[in-house]
Amino acid sequence: MIEVIYQKGLYLPELDLWFDPRSPKPRAFISHAHADHVARHSSTICSEVTARLLRDRFRISAERVEPQPFHSSFTDKNFRITLLPAGHIAGSAMIHITRLSDQASLLYTGDFKNRPSRTAEPIAFAQADTLIMETTFGLPRHRFPETSEVENEILTFVRESFAQNKTPVLLGYSLGKSQEALALMHEHDIPTLLHPAAASMTRSCIAAGTPQLPEPLEFDGHAPEGHVIIAPPHVMRSKKLLGLKAKRTAMLSGWALQPGAKFRYGVDEVIPFSDHADHPGLMHCVESVRPKRVITIHGYTREFAAELRALGIEAWSANGNDQLEFHFNRKS
Repeated sequence: MIEVIYQKGLYLPELDLWFDPRSPKPRAFISHAHADHVARHSSTICSEVTARLLRDRFRISAERVEPQPFHSSFTDKNFRITLLPAGHIAGSAMIHITRLSDQASLLYTGDFKNRPSRTAEPIAFAQADTLIMETTFGLPRHRFPETSEVENEILTFVRESFAQNKTPVLLGYSLGKSQEALALMHEHDIPTLLHPAAASMTRSCIAAGTPQLPEPLEFDGHAPEGHVIIAPPHVMRSKKLLGLKAKRTAMLSGWALQPGAKFRYGVDEVIPFSDHADHPGLMHCVESVRPKRVITIHGYTREFAAELRALGIEAWSANGNDQLEFHFNRKS
């Protein structure tokens, strides 16, 4: 097996490579351009789209980035490395690593989604001996409705808001959900205004080649009748949005599945519109990769690992307390 060390992050000593570390490292793989996966490393491996987003969003210079096309392998220190689409957001990537001396292999998923997407590249799994996977929604009760059902729920919210002479406001991250929601509105010819942060990321996605996205129109505090507003959740109480006297708000989040989510977020509706795999999607990942061992990260790591062990699969949480029988190094 390829050695993996957990040392306030995941590290492959043979390659001297980190996976999505939170602090700057000499060399790291960044799976996608969400802020909680990004740091200013001396050298960064990422997809070509993510390289563009890192430059535009975080001002990370080209000299620090090694952009790689999907499905095209390169060799480093007797390892073959291939980036595969993760389906999470535009440019999101998994990294597949094979040691050439004995063909031992590893797949690190980062955040991933295996449901259909309008703006993220379709996910592509590959078999690996070791699977390191995110388990954000790692409990059996985390089961999202079909994509068409969720999209119809969004469209119904929008149309009901128009019928009440109110402006519908869809709340989702400026990178990822904002583009997915915009593509849905565009497909149904619904005029849409984007918060400046979402508009900026949309322009970067368009420049990077993301399909099905129209040129964004920015929300300046005024919304003509019949327009939708898409904005990141953290600006929900900003002056611009508070200035809309007649509006309805909907949070786009996988956590809509939790009881009381509408009241916790303080919105009119919550809609289970997620860019992560749900529990069946996580199981599909394991079935597709057919690993000899699984390491879980993020979310319900111990619970999902225990479920896999009950199925006869060697599986352990990277940062939990369940590795006593596992040849897996953990350093604080």
